[in-house]
Amino acid sequence: MKNKFFKHSYLGSSMNKKGLEMAINTIVILVLSISVLAFMLLFFTDAGGNFLEKIRGYQGYSNVDSLISNCNFYVETDSSYSYCCEEKNVKYLQDGEKTEGEFTCLEISDRFGNVEGMNCGGVTC
Repeated sequence: MKNKFFKHSYLGSSMNKKGLEMAINTIVILVLSISVLAFMLLFFTDAGGNFLEKIRGYQGYSNVDSLISNCNFYVETDSSYSYCCEEKNVKYLQDGEKTEGEFTCLEISDRFGNVEGMNCGGVTC
């Protein structure tokens, strides 16, 4: 009879440990979920504006390099309408001043260079 009692207490102890592990996992998942929800709430409300400005502060102002890559991709995929007609918002520095403008890839090529050429003669915008 003594062995039977020992056996039951061992099983009960094992089950309590599994229950405790499950509770800790649940708490961790709950904390992570609340953190993600709070981040999303800040991100999509006005409070996130300051957060986004701080993040953007680590990036350069100019987006010319990424637009040149996009324009070269349009050439590689023969997307003549996107290359010749779609205007992209270009941010660049001119004489130390932050400047913005709307340019097509053809204009970006003329102004900044490093863009592969494409014939825009037959494209109707």
